[in-house]
Amino acid sequence: MFQKVLIAEDQNSIHKGLENTLKELNVSEIVTVQYCDDALLKIKASLNMGSPFDLLITDLSFKEDHRDRRLTSGEALIKAIKPIQPELNIIVFSVEHRIGKIKSLLEESKVNAYVEKGREESKEIIKAIHAVLNGEVYYSHYLAQLLRSTDDISQTDKYDELLLQLLAKGLKRDQIALYFEEKDFPARSLSSIEKRINKLKVLFDANTSEQLVAIAIDRGLI
Repeated sequence: MFQKVLIAEDQNSIHKGLENTLKELNVSEIVTVQYCDDALLKIKASLNMGSPFDLLITDLSFKEDHRDRRLTSGEALIKAIKPIQPELNIIVFSVEHRIGKIKSLLEESKVNAYVEKGREESKEIIKAIHAVLNGEVYYSHYLAQLLRSTDDISQTDKYDELLLQLLAKGLKRDQIALYFEEKDFPARSLSSIEKRINKLKVLFDANTSEQLVAIAIDRGLI
C-alpha cells in the first residue's frame, strides 16, 4: 500500500472523506493542501528531504479567493509536477465530465487514474488505488464506455473542428461557406460544407446541427 499520500482539494468535507478512506487502507502519512501552489511546494520539499510522496490525489478545479496563485488548476499542477517527479502516481478526483479533457489527462498527461466525484466515489477511489498499485490505469466503467465512444474524434481534423466552432457561434451554412471562401480554404462551397456537416452527424450520432454542437462540446472537441 502507498505510505505517503498528498491530497490537493479545496473543499474540507472532501478532504475528510478522502483521509478516512486512506486511513482505512492503512496509509501511514496523509498530507492535505487546498492550493495547487502548496501541493507543488510539498512535493519539492519531500524530494529534497529524500522522502517523496507515493501518490497524489488532486481535484482539477480550485475556487478563486483572496490569495494570489501561480497554479490555478489541477491540470496545471500535474504539468508542473511531471518534470520534477515523473514517476509520481497521480489520481485525478473531479466532477469534470468532458471526455476530451479526461482523454487528454489519461493519454497526454499520463495520469494513473481518473475518478468522478459522486455517490460511489469512496469505492471508486479504493478501486483506483489498488489498480494503480498493480501498475494499471484506472477509470470507471462509465468512463470506459465514453472513451470508446470518442474513437470517432480521431476521424475529424482541424477543418472539422473549425466548422464545429463556427456552428457553435451560430453561423449559418451559407455564412460558413462565405467565411471559408474568404480564407481560401478547400471544400468551401455550400454543398461541400453540407456534406461535411452530414458526415459529422453520422460520426457523432447527431440528428441536428444543434445536437452535433452539444455533443462536440461535451466531448471536449470544441
